[in-house]
Amino acid sequence: MKIVLIGGGSFVFAPTVLEDAIVKHKLEGSLILVDPNIAAAEAMAAAGRRIAKELGVQLEIQATSERLEALREADFVIVSASPQGAKRWCMDFEYLSSIGLADQARECGGIGGLLNSLRAISLVLDVCGDMERLCPKAMLLVVTNPMPRVVTAVQQYTSIRVVGFCNIAYRGADGYRLIPHLLGRSPESLDIVTGGLNHFAWICSIRDRRTGEDLLPQLTERIQNGTWEQFDSSIQRELAIMRNWYSEYGGIAAGAVDHHAEYLPFVASIHYPTAPPYHGTEEERKQRMIEIQHIADGKVDWKELFQHSSWEHPVDLAIALHTRKSEYFDILNIRNDGAIPYLPDERIVEVPVKVSNGKLAAIPLNPFPDKLANLIRQVSDVHSLVAASAATGSREAAREAMLRDPAIVDKEKALQAFDHQLAVHADLLPRFKF
Repeated sequence: MKIVLIGGGSFVFAPTVLEDAIVKHKLEGSLILVDPNIAAAEAMAAAGRRIAKELGVQLEIQATSERLEALREADFVIVSASPQGAKRWCMDFEYLSSIGLADQARECGGIGGLLNSLRAISLVLDVCGDMERLCPKAMLLVVTNPMPRVVTAVQQYTSIRVVGFCNIAYRGADGYRLIPHLLGRSPESLDIVTGGLNHFAWICSIRDRRTGEDLLPQLTERIQNGTWEQFDSSIQRELAIMRNWYSEYGGIAAGAVDHHAEYLPFVASIHYPTAPPYHGTEEERKQRMIEIQHIADGKVDWKELFQHSSWEHPVDLAIALHTRKSEYFDILNIRNDGAIPYLPDERIVEVPVKVSNGKLAAIPLNPFPDKLANLIRQVSDVHSLVAASAATGSREAAREAMLRDPAIVDKEKALQAFDHQLAVHADLLPRFKF
């Protein structure tokens, strides 16, 4: 099996791919790390080769900055790259702050999320164009944000099969954490289902794994009437916001409220980003590079490579599909196909998924309350319009997205800001005419 990782120099995501491929699955075949920062990709690949050698795993690991050669005859392509992510976010933040819209410099929603989507989708569609020529049967596994918009664009405007990964609803690296804590239960004792849209997922059901008892009424009572003294101020802030949203929409948010809030109007208690929403400062990245080189050279225990891992594990899905094993995934982003009945089948939704005999099947969710269902539909409509704008270079689709976006309150100023920043990022947006 051949896996290609676009963004192979990532100091958070690439180690997770290496750990899953080498340590967890002992994958045989090849793994190619692609990154314009060839020094970072080379260091990561060298660290991976050391680990594979010590564990006796027959996995060929290479690094390159040349995407085309890497993609040839790939089985799976993972993309975790963001084109000039921190630099471009800062450009948006500076301008939006200057016109009184600092809170709109978001990663996934609002004006900032729209601009970020256009840049990310442009890159990923270029990758898909290469895949259609060089590995047309390969599946694309997307981690790049704004992930649901990227996945939508791939599904609607290319022939490439695609799945999206983001486990923020877990609030932990290895499963649901806050929900059991609120109920005073262990994570292992509960069956939890969340779903909706990525970064906008809601709690659908909670049951005692042994007895089948429905515990959602108990959680609802805690959210509505709890006092929460046992939690620190950060969790208390989030629970207060969750209480307000339950009163307004009738649902309990899964995942960090600050992520949900990217798709909603400004709220004073939300923590909007004031620095690039990417892992590590430039100084931290330099230090991490030195550490990875030491791991590659055998000077440091290789387990140190996995101290800052991602929560997402696309290699697990690749293995399940390739071996045709049956697996259950709590959270994947795939085509709706009726899993959420009030959304069109072609929309990308976040739902539990069963994998069997090389195929994926979304597991339908329990119905949401009407007000929440309408809000999810509205956010999904915006996702679809943004994807269309990015894929076709349509300013009209982008403007319609802003007019419908509940996160954007000042529509007139938003339209002006969009026109200004679209021109600023013209070098990354070849599908638009300037």
